[in-house]
Amino acid sequence: MNFEIKSSLVFKLLIACLLINLGVACAGGSSLSPGAWVEETDRIAVLDGGPHKGSWQTRDLSINYEYREAVKNLQISGVIKLADYIPKSYNTLNRLTLYIHFLEANGTVLDTKSIKIFGYRRYLDLLGEMSFNNRFDLVENTVSFAFSYSGRASSGGGSGIGDNARGGIDWDFWKVPRRNPPK
Repeated sequence: MNFEIKSSLVFKLLIACLLINLGVACAGGSSLSPGAWVEETDRIAVLDGGPHKGSWQTRDLSINYEYREAVKNLQISGVIKLADYIPKSYNTLNRLTLYIHFLEANGTVLDTKSIKIFGYRRYLDLLGEMSFNNRFDLVENTVSFAFSYSGRASSGGGSGIGDNARGGIDWDFWKVPRRNPPK
């Protein structure tokens, strides 16, 4: 075989392996995918009418929210406040992505939507209020919803990518649904 044929076969084999690995990774499901599960303590019942107000709090942040349920949609707004340890320990919010999950009665995720992305390498003292206001179509059989998030804060050099070569510190934080309900 000549060099061109060998190179072509190796390249095709490499692409095939990449596609197989990607397929296997996607088949496992993401914690943001339909089928994931949310603990009962994190579920917020979808009540008719509104406005309905509430607060959801984790170790990393709190969300004061308000929602209204109308025929087949949910209008939701709120304000996010980071836990005190983040601005005391880090100076930059590299990103914070907030999600909403629509759940059936047993807490299984029916659908996930991104609410908003905050930060993008913004200094925390210049970030301002992190608020959102969205309207989402409700998936059939939705009885509750839940929030989740993933974020990264940094200090020092602030590369925002992996271990900071300039001496900074990156901190990833998140709360997402579990892949499967506990047995």
